[in-house]
Amino acid sequence: MTEPASDLTFRETMAGPLAMGATDPEAGAHDGRSTPFTLHCTITIDDMEAFIRDANHAARLVAHVQYKPLGLDIPVREGSFNLFRATDDPRAKIMTYGLRFQAHGQDYYLDGTKLLRDDPGPDLWHDTTRLYSYLHQGVDSRGPVVGAGILVLGMRELLRLVASMRSSRGGVEGAEVVARFGRLFLGALWDLYAPEAPVHEGAGEGEAVHDPER
Repeated sequence: MTEPASDLTFRETMAGPLAMGATDPEAGAHDGRSTPFTLHCTITIDDMEAFIRDANHAARLVAHVQYKPLGLDIPVREGSFNLFRATDDPRAKIMTYGLRFQAHGQDYYLDGTKLLRDDPGPDLWHDTTRLYSYLHQGVDSRGPVVGAGILVLGMRELLRLVASMRSSRGGVEGAEVVARFGRLFLGALWDLYAPEAPVHEGAGEGEAVHDPER
């Protein structure tokens, strides 16, 4: 039997300096400028209504990573994505990425967090586009930290992310699903940058893709 079509899928690429031996993302971003870590992922939401109702807003993530000290095209064996998990601070929410992969016979786990805080001033771009990352040795975040750094979603990558959004629902309904998630995921950045993103080409018949006119 075939699996039901997903309500939404999109691709995201983030890259940035990460240093082996660092245990603090800021320090790792400084020391790891010669060793960038790149994450290419596809995130899938099977049921948008269930995703929104879920307090952790969990979605499926498939990815591969590139990191010179470990390998140039490493498949992620297990990935997770959570949008806007609550924190102890009512003004702050976190977006998390978890990726388990193996290199040279050793298990690693990248634990990445975007902290979105309702502070005064135009800080939304900074919050939404920086993934503070810890590289653990082992299969999950309980393993020792062996590296750290900050991955960044650049302007070009943001526009490609928006353009890659597609829904299996057709027509207006599918376009509404895309826009609904876009505003949930990117907040005010959606209204600002969605019109700048190109329409994704090559969608399957009946699929709705990002529409810059909506």
